[in-house]
Parts: sequence; structure tokens; C-alpha cells
Amino acid sequence: MKTILAALLSTLSVAGMLAAQSGSNSSRTPIPATTVTSIVGTWYGFVAWGCDSAPIQDDYTTWTFNSDGSWTYIAGGGRWIQVEGMVAWTFTDTPGLVYTANVTRNAINGMMGYAHAAPNPGTGCFFAVRGQPPAAAVPAGQNTTTGAQK
Repeated sequence: MKTILAALLSTLSVAGMLAAQSGSNSSRTPIPATTVTSIVGTWYGFVAWGCDSAPIQDDYTTWTFNSDGSWTYIAGGGRWIQVEGMVAWTFTDTPGLVYTANVTRNAINGMMGYAHAAPNPGTGCFFAVRGQPPAAAVPAGQNTTTGAQK
């Protein structure tokens, strides 16, 4: 992954240098700078442990990210970091659980899992949206933190 990222950054740097060297009488249009969307705010997540079942949305998958690098949900919270359009967050009450995702203006798409050796509850997929909470049914007795039945 680091090799791919380094190659991409190198390509973008070369493209930027070529655009700068082309002069003012060039017909090339400069590439505008991108705007990074901040994770700060409230998001309504849809979580699918194992990535093979219908995603679940409930109070446990409503996340609020604060500008100080902390985040909260109904059962606790943790810390988050964001670099460009990538975000990762951890849970203070669930050691080893890490969520990572791509962030766009009003959507997050990512994966989660435990960053420690087995035994662990596994991995999964999720997405989240900003705005009003969607009307989604949650199976009775479903634990959205581990995917297990309560």
C-alpha cells in the first residue's frame, strides 16, 4: 500500500511540476486543489460484521466525531485521526477494535476489525451517512459492536 501511495504522490508531483513549467501561454488548464471533507459531525452508520449480512443501524451505530480528535456513541467513544480523505478510529471500551474508511462529503465507506491476534470477533464492512437518522430495522437481540446475538 505504501508503494502504491508513494507512486501516486510521485506521479502527482511530476504532473504539478510539468504544469508549472508549461508557462502562461500553455493551453493546459491547472488542476484545482481538492477540498478534504472533515469527519467532524454526527454520522449514522450501517454495520455488517462478516460483510455477508444486511447492515444494521441503531443507537450503537450513531457516531459523533468532535474537532478535538475524540468521538462518542451511546456506549462510549474513543479517538479518531484523519489524513486527507482517510479516517480511522478506535474504541476506549473495546480494545483492539479499529474502524477505517474513506470520507466524502456526506458518506463514509469502510471496514472494521480487531487489530490483535485471534481469538477475536472478526472483521466487517460498514458505511455511514450524515444527516437525519434513517428508518432502519435492527433485528431484536443483535449486538452491533460484535455482530453477536445479545
